[in-house]
Amino acid sequence: MPLHYVDPLQERGRWYRAQERFARSRPGQFVARHVFFHIDPWLFRVTGGRYPWVLGGNATAPLVSTGAKTGQRREHQLTYFHDGPTPILVASNSGQAKHPQWYHNLKAHPECELGDQPFTATEVTDPDEYARLFGLAEQVYAGYADYRVKTAASGRRIPLFRLTPR
Repeated sequence: MPLHYVDPLQERGRWYRAQERFARSRPGQFVARHVFFHIDPWLFRVTGGRYPWVLGGNATAPLVSTGAKTGQRREHQLTYFHDGPTPILVASNSGQAKHPQWYHNLKAHPECELGDQPFTATEVTDPDEYARLFGLAEQVYAGYADYRVKTAASGRRIPLFRLTPR
């Protein structure tokens, strides 16, 4: 399935903003973590990669990585956006105090797949580039600003990854 191009500067409509408001709410966060987490990968495959952006929501795709400790294949459905031709991943973990598991997987084994396309993941460490990309991320999903505030309280900086085609 080809990866849908996500332009962070694209104007978002009313329906998108309504979904975003719900996603940022307490019930929306609960539904995202306990319901969509389980059904998004299946819906992505069934719709040929068109879910959920065809419904006006954030584009997601399955990230397939190698487990940092186990070496086994791991799959996580993630929101992403593009910076030019390269996809960017935000390791927000919904603002939790710890990095998501896939963060550790990419650090240990940077070769991965996003939406069935092979990539090499590189963490963005340059402060200026990080600030620019995080600003773009907040244009894609305003909830990233909420997550940044939550993680700052725990001393965690939300990592960003640039995926380069292999």
